[in-house]
Formats: sequence, structure tokens, C-alpha cells
Amino acid sequence: MKILSALIALTVPVSAFAHLTWIEAGQANLSLSTGHNFPAKEIVVKGQYVESVRCVAADGEAFELKFDKKSTRYPYPDNTQNCVARLKTSLIELSTAQGVAHLEENKVDTLLVDKARRSKTFQEEYFKLSQIKPIEIGSPLYNSELAQFVHKPGDTDNIFLYRNGAPLAGVSVGLEYPETPITLWSNTDTDGKVKLLLQPKSKALLRTLISEESGNGFKSQFLSVTLNPR
Repeated sequence: MKILSALIALTVPVSAFAHLTWIEAGQANLSLSTGHNFPAKEIVVKGQYVESVRCVAADGEAFELKFDKKSTRYPYPDNTQNCVARLKTSLIELSTAQGVAHLEENKVDTLLVDKARRSKTFQEEYFKLSQIKPIEIGSPLYNSELAQFVHKPGDTDNIFLYRNGAPLAGVSVGLEYPETPITLWSNTDTDGKVKLLLQPKSKALLRTLISEESGNGFKSQFLSVTLNPR
């Protein structure tokens, strides 16, 4: 695997770009973790690979967390309600077989997998976005240009997948649940609503990979949010 710009994969084995990434939120700070199996972290993400961490306080005011390239923990005020962390974008070059495996493992649309299979090499512009909680549409952390797991105003019982101000339908979403040895996959409905195959009784991770064609390659966003038991 050839990494053409800085990201986590610079410091870890070849398959690391496919690791899950999530926010671990503490009382006074958060950290960004990666690993093959949630919640078993293998790597703590340093600040040099982070583009931004944006949070919202109890009064609804949004703010940016300050950090440097050596940071592994990102302090925030006690009244912080939610945060979104974005990792830096990379241009990743893989063999055709590696690229196909990457898309198939994330249950990406078969048309994109077939395109990757016909290519001599696999190139992908790739970044990760992680949330502590689903974001309410229209709130300070809501960014219509990015894929996000969201709540609709007045409805905190359901989770939706949105991008460009609209629902993403038919997208594969995986539920990583420590008590289940496999990823539980389901597809969003026409309203972008996420169907949970079970209600977690302990902390779980919801994740997806949004991919699309971009020139001769692909552009992808990994997205995750932590789910707490009700």
C-alpha cells in the first residue's frame, strides 16, 4: 500500500487504513482510538493526523478543541455535550485486489466494487469522521456537506444517515457490538433511517463507508458514532 499524504496508516501496518476509528469520551477529555474490533483499541490517534475536533457545550455554543501534533488526549469543558472529530484526508493507492477487498469488507455498492475490479490500480481519496453522539439536524455540529449520523428535531429515538442536506438511502451500516463476534449489517431505508438489528445492552459502534467515483478512482468517507445503552 502506498500512502501519498499523511494519515494514521503512516505509523501502522498495511491494513491499518481499514481499522475502525471512534471517539472515547471521558469526563474531562476525549481520545481517538482505532482497532479491528470495537472497543479493543490498538492505536491512539495523535494530533498530527487530526484535521479538527469540534464540540458543543450545554448552552448550544460550538467551539474548536485545541491540540498539537503530539496530542493523544483532547481536553474539553465539563459541560461538553457532543463532539465531531475529522481526520486528515489521504490519497491511498492499493493493488486492485486490496481495493476490492476494502470495498467489499465495507459492503459498498456492487457497481463500485465492479469498477474497482476492472481497474489496474486502486486510488482513493479517504478521510474519517467520528461522532460521540448522533447530531441533531440544524444544530451547530451539523454539516450538510459531510455524511453524518443524525437525529431529526424532536425525534431522538431514531438515527438517520444524511449528506448534502438529504437522506442517504440504501447504504450499508454496520453495528459493532462487543457481545456479537460479527458485524451486524443493515441498509438505510428511503428516509435514510438506520435499522438496528438489536438494541445494544452495552456501548456499541455504528459505522459506514460512503464511497463514490472520482475521476479514475474513488472518494470515500468513513463515519462512526458511539451508541450507549438506553
